[in-house]
Amino acid sequence: MRRMASVGMIAAAVLLLVVPLSHAGPRRGAEVDVFIGVGPTYRYAPPPYYVYPPPYYAYPPPPVVYSAPVVVPPPVYVTAPPPPSPAYWYYCPSYGAYYPNVPSCPAPWVPVPAR
Repeated sequence: MRRMASVGMIAAAVLLLVVPLSHAGPRRGAEVDVFIGVGPTYRYAPPPYYVYPPPYYAYPPPPVVYSAPVVVPPPVYVTAPPPPSPAYWYYCPSYGAYYPNVPSCPAPWVPVPAR
């Protein structure tokens, strides 16, 4: 019985030395776990898993494309030009010559239809 107790004490001492060196996490420090029982065990409780919904991308709606408006300019009314006035030559009876050969005439100019 003594032998079994000493083997148990040595095993416990070895576990106490080995477990902190191999199992110690960076946040918690040294730990000792004792498990007596049958079945699977978890060192810590499993984390709560959250299932994210499928992603929703809020894209803007596609742009509405309008065709360019058809602009019809207002009608432009153009009046017909006046008929050409008949061409006249101006005769000076005092000098017996036509304008521009005679720049001035002492008598009134006489209009003569052009040929």
